Amino acid sequence: MAVQKSTIKAFVSGTHNLIDDELIPQDAASTSIGWLTRDGKIELMYGRQAQGAEGSAGAVLTEHTGYKVGGQAVRFRKVSTGSAGKVQYLNGSTWTDVITGLDTNPVTFSNYASLAGNFVYVTSPTDGLFKIVTANPASYSDVYLSTKNFKGYSFIDKGRMILWGRTQDPSGLYGSWIDAQDSGVYTTVTAEAITNVASGTLAFKAGGARRTCFGVVITDTSSGEVFRDNYDGTLTGSISGTGTINYTTGAFTITGQSGAGTADYQWEDSSAEGVTDFSKSGTRVAGEGFVVRQDIGGDAIQVVVPHDGSYFSFKKTSVYQFTLDAEDLNPTNELIRSDIGVDSLFSAVPTSTGIVFMNTGNPTRPMMNILQRNPVGDNFLTTALFAQFKFADYVFDDVVLVPWDKYVIVSCREDSLKNNRLLMCDMTTKAVDIAPYGGSAFTKNGGYLYMGDPIAQTSYEMFTGFDDMRLPVVNSWTSAGERYGEDMLKKVKKLRFRGQISPDQQLKVLISIDNNDYQHIGTILGSGDYVDYTSTSAIGTSFIGAEVLGGNDELTVFDFYMEIKIRLPKFRKRRLQLEATGIGYVAIQEIQDFDIWVFEDRLPKQYRIKQNVSLDGLTTDVDS
Repeated sequence: MAVQKSTIKAFVSGTHNLIDDELIPQDAASTSIGWLTRDGKIELMYGRQAQGAEGSAGAVLTEHTGYKVGGQAVRFRKVSTGSAGKVQYLNGSTWTDVITGLDTNPVTFSNYASLAGNFVYVTSPTDGLFKIVTANPASYSDVYLSTKNFKGYSFIDKGRMILWGRTQDPSGLYGSWIDAQDSGVYTTVTAEAITNVASGTLAFKAGGARRTCFGVVITDTSSGEVFRDNYDGTLTGSISGTGTINYTTGAFTITGQSGAGTADYQWEDSSAEGVTDFSKSGTRVAGEGFVVRQDIGGDAIQVVVPHDGSYFSFKKTSVYQFTLDAEDLNPTNELIRSDIGVDSLFSAVPTSTGIVFMNTGNPTRPMMNILQRNPVGDNFLTTALFAQFKFADYVFDDVVLVPWDKYVIVSCREDSLKNNRLLMCDMTTKAVDIAPYGGSAFTKNGGYLYMGDPIAQTSYEMFTGFDDMRLPVVNSWTSAGERYGEDMLKKVKKLRFRGQISPDQQLKVLISIDNNDYQHIGTILGSGDYVDYTSTSAIGTSFIGAEVLGGNDELTVFDFYMEIKIRLPKFRKRRLQLEATGIGYVAIQEIQDFDIWVFEDRLPKQYRIKQNVSLDGLTTDVDS
């Protein structure tokens, strides 16, 4: 009996690896790596490109993007060199040291913009607390002061630093003063004498190493030209001159000028009623620092996530919710869950619909969860995500989550001591795909994703170009166990494939019947006669990012529709495997099994060898 064909018209399901491959959707992958389910197709993933030079042994511990006053991005990272750590910034294409002599643990970076400028704060429980003015990324101020602040992990929200992870108090949640950005925290200097306007250093720094300046105006007494601060590290003269100012050190230069002058400016010390001042009065008043206890269970706060007007502290086996009131005097602090938890600093992230986190509260059954407000109540609910995916196949002891476009990306490890896999979790379609990369840190800028390497001092621009550091992208896609809806034995004579491919790419097609080894049955060539070179598409060389598909940086790809004739014995089910072996684009939009023949309802031949088994199970083919 002939069954003409069975067709997969679109791919939407991603990887289903939790249950038997015969029970998953027809378009799903039973196993996959290096392929993405997108726009009804399965598409070979894009690669990685190093940002700056490829680094020596060590690790990238944290990645971050800060911004100057004009919106220009400044990339920062902390790396370990094996025995020590340092903070660097990307100066053109060179990673340049900023803070050295640190340890080999991650830090948190926080952006903060105020009337005093744009800043990045760097904090950790062991390294300390540092302030970088993004206009002068090579300079920093050590703002740790034991009488005013603490060492820990942090972020800045609503003009206040939120801090946790103190070595001396791992279950305490701390808040700084609310930065008032007024004369209470800013000090004005008027007509400070300058010996030579050509170059010099403003006097404010001599009075306190934690101070930074802003709003600088330098007047050349002899010429009368006035040089005003652009807040980006440059000064513009009222006639034609230019200058520079380092807001951290106070050093300035002015071109084409010399002689005496004066300087007007302001300075701040963020440890004096600013975002690094955690002090409070005996009877606390609004706007001052605070500390709240989150001690139940006795374990440390792993990460704090702002969401829906509250701060959620994730511990190893519980979650607290802390909410400040409008008057900043009567907050609420409560344990909301005691059966979930996380293991690491970067294991939970806020999204538009809730906090997504890798729940390792039950270490034998890790799962991705989302914490979100109950739509019919005031409480928060925890819901499992991606129930079709077996997260237990991976290890999450150093997991990193990052939201990017419509994905939450999970960096974890499989058969490795360091993270070597990215789980691409599509929050819209609920598909999961696996990238053959792993990272220890991430940052985003302009839609692009950047990743730090866990075993080298190398940062990558992710999913850019069609090669992985000049090599083909590691990939393999294995189909569901296809039975065509029948348990009877069958044969198929032809396989048809439709999709898009670039001329240099090659796609191997393999088949396995009834769980036997895979056989190579054909190759789809980008140079094949079945490729329609009159039907072209422009594909962006960036997978997702500022360059949209078909943007300025493009690759031309071509439609193809081809058929592979096959000769196979009778089988109950078949699985296909696809492997791209070249460098270039390829996507599959449709797979069709054509000319299918159905035969008797019998076991496959390989399972018929043990007939008439004896009662003790030791002898087969007993005389009936």
